[in-house]
Amino acid sequence: MKIFGGNHISSDTDGVPTLIDGGAITAIQSGKTKGSGSPSLFSTTALEAVDLSNLPTPGCPAAMPLGSGLSSTVVLTYQDGSLLSLTTEPGSSYCSDGTLFTVDFFGTVAGGNGRFEDATGTWEGTAVTFPGGRFTGEISVDLE
Repeated sequence: MKIFGGNHISSDTDGVPTLIDGGAITAIQSGKTKGSGSPSLFSTTALEAVDLSNLPTPGCPAAMPLGSGLSSTVVLTYQDGSLLSLTTEPGSSYCSDGTLFTVDFFGTVAGGNGRFEDATGTWEGTAVTFPGGRFTGEISVDLE
């Protein structure tokens, strides 16, 4: 399914994710989805702070040298009121140029309610941000 919406980062220095009292920063995305009958998406992501002593971040392109891992829970809300919860696994990550971000994430289906009660499976996705705090991306869910 396609995802699109708004992105807010709670702690940064000149666009670079930074620690809040020694903890990871928080980014919140909310928006809509298109496809698979899902009218809305809500995601809360804890981004790990960039290690500025190790740039460019391994795995990030030269144009987006800042990056790290991420952990998140994505909750999809369907028209019938059913919820599907997705969590990331280690290896999910982001890269940034200090302003814009690219995200590659994947993980497991953590259940839900309604028609997704006791759901299991895997998922993967990508996303990019744009000026003004907007994002677009894609998520694919494989239910077992």
